[in-house]
Amino acid sequence: MDSNKEQVDDFSLKTLLETIKNWLSFLLSKSKDIIKFSFLFLLLLLAYNYIKSPIHYAKTTFVLDSQSSSNSIGDVASLASLAGINASSFIDASGLFQIDNIQELYKSNSMIIETLLSKSIFDNNEISLINRFGEIEKINRKWKKLGVDFDNYKISKNNKRLHDSILIEASEIIKKEYLIVDKPSRKTTILEIGFDHKDELLAKNFNENLVTIVNDFYFKTKTQKSGKNLEILQRQRDSVKRVLDKSILDLANEDQRVPNPNPLAKTNLVPYQKALIEVQSNGAIYQQVVTQLELAKVTHRNNTPLIQIIDKPTLPLENSKLKFIESLIYGIFGGFLLAIIYFSLVRLYHSLIK
Repeated sequence: MDSNKEQVDDFSLKTLLETIKNWLSFLLSKSKDIIKFSFLFLLLLLAYNYIKSPIHYAKTTFVLDSQSSSNSIGDVASLASLAGINASSFIDASGLFQIDNIQELYKSNSMIIETLLSKSIFDNNEISLINRFGEIEKINRKWKKLGVDFDNYKISKNNKRLHDSILIEASEIIKKEYLIVDKPSRKTTILEIGFDHKDELLAKNFNENLVTIVNDFYFKTKTQKSGKNLEILQRQRDSVKRVLDKSILDLANEDQRVPNPNPLAKTNLVPYQKALIEVQSNGAIYQQVVTQLELAKVTHRNNTPLIQIIDKPTLPLENSKLKFIESLIYGIFGGFLLAIIYFSLVRLYHSLIK
């Protein structure tokens, strides 16, 4: 029984080795054809690489410090408790615009449309990005036939509906084909904003303008509530300070009016005592307002996000065009591998027919 099994194994191994030997002999006989095929593939790859317009990659990487507010809540609460003030009115713990929300903000139509309507320098001329986009995509002629003029978009009211529909359509195309919003790691607050396009200047300028517009919007929205509260308290402080200064002046006048008051004439001391009480009351109010103002300043600083740019697009941009050495390597080895697969399949097909 064992001897039969060994014979079967020997036969299978011999068959496999014979098959491999025949296959290698066949490939060797087709060596000239394989070389020609590899050379042809190399030429096609070189032609494709240098004739086709490359895709340029514009990428901005920045870190968002969204934890500063939560880390400083204890400090604000401690300062408020010392002054006898409820810190909850100053601390905004809603978590507005966390990192995931900012990712969606970059994909919103409003931010993309605002970016498209912004302008940049192209060939020493200031052009709106939507016009540059339409020119490169070769759809601006269609817009002109429809009477669409994005240079006068903000002042033109005749075709506003048509303008808006084109902008929304362009925004959807950009989100689907060109815009990349990525978070490399779930454990970090680093965002990558990319824009890939065959026009190098459009890719760079769109990426830069979008990052500026979205980050400015995020900054203003994040600090809007605490900023308004800070302005109100500053006006209240100035107003109370003027009232306090006036009451101090009134107290001094009353003190000068009766320099040596008669202790038995009680009524003569009433104006002075009233002025003194006024000074004390205004002083206490002023102290409370100043304390709240300092708390508001701390809260405003905590709500102010830190957006630190790590990398930004610089010319020349990285693109999809292969270097000459890379083209040679990919062309030779890729053509050689494809040629082997092709002739092997042809041989297998003929053997099956036979």
